[in-house]
Amino acid sequence: MKKFFLLFVLISNYIYSQNINDYEYVLVPAKFSIFKENNKFRLNSNVKLLLQKYGFKSHFASDSVPNEIANTNCKKLYADIEKDNNFFTTKVKIVLRDCYGKIIFQTDFGASKEKELVIAYNQALREAGKSFDKLNYRYNGKNGGVTETVSVIKQAENETPVTNVSSTTNTTESFYFAQPIANGYQIVDMEPKIIMKLFNTSEKNVFIAQKENRTGLVISINGQWFFEYYENGKLVSEKLKLRF
Repeated sequence: MKKFFLLFVLISNYIYSQNINDYEYVLVPAKFSIFKENNKFRLNSNVKLLLQKYGFKSHFASDSVPNEIANTNCKKLYADIEKDNNFFTTKVKIVLRDCYGKIIFQTDFGASKEKELVIAYNQALREAGKSFDKLNYRYNGKNGGVTETVSVIKQAENETPVTNVSSTTNTTESFYFAQPIANGYQIVDMEPKIIMKLFNTSEKNVFIAQKENRTGLVISINGQWFFEYYENGKLVSEKLKLRF
C-alpha cells in the first residue's frame, strides 16, 4: 500500500515594497562576491561604516542582530560591490539587494587611477559612496515592507500518520549565516566555510537545499529553521541555527 505524506502546508501572504526607505538594516558579508578573501582591502568594513554614515543600521553577517530581523530575511537588504576595471582604471559600485536578489539601490561607479590596489579600491569606493548624498535616505518605519502569515504542518485527511520521522535533531550551538547568491543563498559557518546551498522556491520560507550528497528542503517552522531530507527511507529533520 502506497503511503503519501503531506510534509507541510505553507501559505505566505506578503506586501512588498521596492522603496529604499522601507529598509532599516543592511547586512554586509565577510567577503564580497568579486573577491576570494574576507574583508579584502578592508572594503567590507568601509562599506559598513559608509552605510552607517548615511543612516542605515549595517551589520556583518557574524554580528549579533536585533531579534526582529534575525530570522526574517526580507526585512533587510544585502550589500555587495561590483567592479568594471580595465588596465588603467579601478571602478567599483555598491549594490543593495533585497531577499529575492532584486536590486533596490545601486551607486554610480566610482573610479581611481591609482596603481596601488588597496588605495585604488578604497578611493573608488569613496567616489561611489557619493551617490548616497543624492539618495536622501530616511527610514520610514515600515520594517522592510513585508508582512507575512504562515500556517505550517497539517496532516492531510485520511493519510497514514507520519511515524518514521527521525527524532534526532541537530541542536548545534554554532550559527550559520546566509549569503545571497544567484537564485538563493550559500550557507557558511564562522570560518567561513560553505556548508550548504539554498535555492529559492515560490514560497518565501521554503528552499530547496543541497548539503554534500543530500538534497532536501530548508523550511521555517514557528520561527526556527529545519533541514529535512530522507535517509534510508526515513525522514530526518535537522534544526539549523540560521541567520539571514
